[in-house]
Amino acid sequence: MANASEVVTRRQQLVDRFARKLDKYFPETGEMKSWTISELEKSLMDDVTALARDVIELRLEVDAKRVSEVSPRCPDCEAALSSRLTPAHKHTLFGVVRYERTYGHCPACGRAFSPSGLGVRLREGLL
Repeated sequence: MANASEVVTRRQQLVDRFARKLDKYFPETGEMKSWTISELEKSLMDDVTALARDVIELRLEVDAKRVSEVSPRCPDCEAALSSRLTPAHKHTLFGVVRYERTYGHCPACGRAFSPSGLGVRLREGLL
């Protein structure tokens, strides 16, 4: 999870990346590219979709509420979970989003559990 200055830095990286994409449509120097409406729509859809995935991934990475600050507990027996971060991915409206989530194993009852899977809610049924 990122601290406040890391969030600002990562946010600025997204803004810079989007600004570079805008240069394709509105170059600061030189001639504008000749586009058909269909070509423009396709290019914009690709760029906006990529930006949306980046925003979701960054939000999942830096959202302090997504990961509990207390040790995760087993939902069955309430014992403390042995936990680690593990790579995960989900299919969204914008394509595959990659993130890390907590994966725990209960030493008391043996249940495997992902506490962050309950905390991440972007839209019903997404994660």
